[in-house]
Amino acid sequence: MKTQRYKILLLAGVIASCAHDESEIVIGLNEPIHHDDFEYSVTDFTIEEKIGGETDALTAKGNFYIVNFQVANEAKRVSHRWNNTIAYVKDDEGNIYENLVEAQRALDTQKPIGWQEKYVTEAQDKDSILFVFDLPKGVKHPCLMVRGETLMGDFFDGGKFKRAKVKLF
Repeated sequence: MKTQRYKILLLAGVIASCAHDESEIVIGLNEPIHHDDFEYSVTDFTIEEKIGGETDALTAKGNFYIVNFQVANEAKRVSHRWNNTIAYVKDDEGNIYENLVEAQRALDTQKPIGWQEKYVTEAQDKDSILFVFDLPKGVKHPCLMVRGETLMGDFFDGGKFKRAKVKLF
């Protein structure tokens, strides 16, 4: 009987710890987004109309937001595998903007940024890449967000990484 009560209390505790606030968390540059043993941050961003030289320039439909995205792996032994779809931008109206790989590649030919299809950040190491988003002129309050699977360490904070938004304004 005591074992049954213990199981019920344990289950109730697990359910309560998984319940979380659905409100978004707005943060600024250099503030980390915690995802299990990994931390993501935006260290800087610029806004450009074109990428490339005079003859081979890639022109934005609106403005290119070139975002310096950093991944820090705080794990003791596990590497972190990620790719160019890990981040996206969301505006006040709920519009989603994806990273433009062709613009990243154009940027990489202009100045090497270390573009790859996939990245592996080793334990206790950091990596960074420039993401490129084409946002409409006059976009209201664009914020970078990250996606990923909920991992064990995310249960303790209710998966806050899915609600964190980095201001790009």
